[in-house]
Amino acid sequence: MPELVLLPGLAQDGRAFDLTGLPGTPGLRVRTWVYPGHGGREVRRVSVEEMADELADALAGRGRDADEPVDVAGVALGGIVAQHLMVRHPERVRSAVLACTTPGVGDRDALRRRALDTGGAGMEAITPSLLDRWFRGSSVAADSPGVRYMRRTLADADLDGYVATQLAMADHGTEQALPGLDQPVTLLTGADDAVGPGSIEALHRLLRRSRVVPPIPGSHMVHLDNPEGFRDVVLDHLDWVENGAPSPVAGEVGAG
Repeated sequence: MPELVLLPGLAQDGRAFDLTGLPGTPGLRVRTWVYPGHGGREVRRVSVEEMADELADALAGRGRDADEPVDVAGVALGGIVAQHLMVRHPERVRSAVLACTTPGVGDRDALRRRALDTGGAGMEAITPSLLDRWFRGSSVAADSPGVRYMRRTLADADLDGYVATQLAMADHGTEQALPGLDQPVTLLTGADDAVGPGSIEALHRLLRRSRVVPPIPGSHMVHLDNPEGFRDVVLDHLDWVENGAPSPVAGEVGAG
């Protein structure tokens, strides 16, 4: 089975998927990719396309595995980077899980304003609103492990890196390129994800070899809000791909 590359959301680091247990799954080779300005990496103003190019270069440097395509699983920002990797370096990607993500930003100016407002307010000031946006209310109230992880990570986040990445996200758009892809893709959203309604359906219309799995309990950062549910979807996706990614039958997952 090819290597699984996990792509986290905004302001997250290399531990973002630890709660899912995927990095420790027997027989599964896993790496988590961290963007510039995240997890202690140097802050650089790069586009989401350049993030994808940088990841492709890292995959090309794997020695004897350099020519082997990978499976990618990306959440939110990670799903955006995964799309650009598939578009710009299709030979690097065997398949993908795209969760709580979008083919394009609806209001680019609003996202840019939010990024600049963050720069003025600071990470501590925006943390409560981000937790409310990214997690179910019950998870925040219970201070779940995913919420605790996100609090710690936001407290350590580089403000300039956060702002630069938001500005990069504002320029994202793959609507014209996705119909040309042929990799099998599983599309997932959290049942309580209020960020970007309709985005998963839009991706399904654009990606000819995609299937939509039923929403699972969780909100926007579904890998943190429901790590077990996210893990099960990813492992099911890998089984689907190993079996040839058969097209869903009418009435089954992803049909229509």
